[in-house]
Amino acid sequence: MTQAIEKPKSILAMIETLTPEQQEEVLNFIEFLQFKAQKYDTETTGKSQQKTPEELGWPPGFFEETAGCLADDPIQRYPQGEYEEREQLE
Repeated sequence: MTQAIEKPKSILAMIETLTPEQQEEVLNFIEFLQFKAQKYDTETTGKSQQKTPEELGWPPGFFEETAGCLADDPIQRYPQGEYEEREQLE
């Protein structure tokens, strides 16, 4: 059990001795390992670890309602009305 506690402390101590660029590489590698583990979990369990749109803050049914709303081919831009004329800045 002591070894499990000592490893994070040892890793942090080693990281603190690295340059900022090397620390960035370590961070990138950790993110890669997390991504790889998530991909493995998804493949083995058949379940996705991704959050649903609702969990990410989108209103329920947002994508189903908006998908294909620009289906015109070609997309048409209808008249936009008169544009306001502004005075020139000096």
